[in-house]
Amino acid sequence: MKKKIKEIAKNIGFDLIGFSKIEKIEENFINFYMEWLKNGYNGEMKYLEKNLEKKFDPQKILPNAKTIISVGINYYTEIPEICLFPRYLTKIDYHIEIKRMLKEFVKELKKLIKDLEYKFFVDSGPVFEKYWAKKSGIGFIGKNSLIINRDFGSFIFLSEVIINKEIEPDKEMENLCSNCRKCIDSCPTGAIIKEGIVDARKCISYLTIEKKNKFSEIEEEYVKKGNKIFGCEICQEVCPFNKNLKETEKINLRLPEELKILKIKNIKEIPYEFKEILKDSVLKRRFKNLFL
Repeated sequence: MKKKIKEIAKNIGFDLIGFSKIEKIEENFINFYMEWLKNGYNGEMKYLEKNLEKKFDPQKILPNAKTIISVGINYYTEIPEICLFPRYLTKIDYHIEIKRMLKEFVKELKKLIKDLEYKFFVDSGPVFEKYWAKKSGIGFIGKNSLIINRDFGSFIFLSEVIINKEIEPDKEMENLCSNCRKCIDSCPTGAIIKEGIVDARKCISYLTIEKKNKFSEIEEEYVKKGNKIFGCEICQEVCPFNKNLKETEKINLRLPEELKILKIKNIKEIPYEFKEILKDSVLKRRFKNLFL
């Protein structure tokens, strides 16, 4: 069963897959997360404070849940140093593209598993995706709080399928960060408070993507320290596990070639041809008025 599911995932295009037994979230992680919220490190992302019961117990999402299948997709693309956009600004919004792949995955699972019950999530919903990716052996959680895999580094899109079938779980991967502090020391705003703890209020990626309210003077200074106009990847670019990576073969999950050399600083001045390139990307969520 497990071998067949792995083959299905690979044939559909997933690069990584791991299995976790459904259990309540470990108490030390719950305490860690609640302390993170208490400190206000989530900034304006109030949705992270909701549905805690479901987050802490996946059987609140799917009562008969037995296994969480975590899958990962490589989205690494080579970009020039002057590039103003991060690699996850993919040609097609990765939420849409991966959801399409998950629907195909579940369709095949239904042929394999009788009376399949399931729920799947793509970077959304009340699921601690990095926690379950770690439990399933897809990777370990680095000091920048991102999942890191030996082969694909941290440039991985994660998603999960919760099913009512018990499948042998995989082993967790040991943390391989050792004494390295490159991500912590390289963050231009000091957003990585300490190992594994990120204060979103200082994070350039959060400020340029998630934050909705007007910037304060301090936040404006933080944004100026980044090398992008949308997002930030500094803590990933310095990571030793992100050296000599293989580019993704999935065209829809690459940063478009045209955007690698775009020099415009003001997002509102992007010409029509680039708006066409970006119209199906995640950028549309942030700058809706740009595409009217």
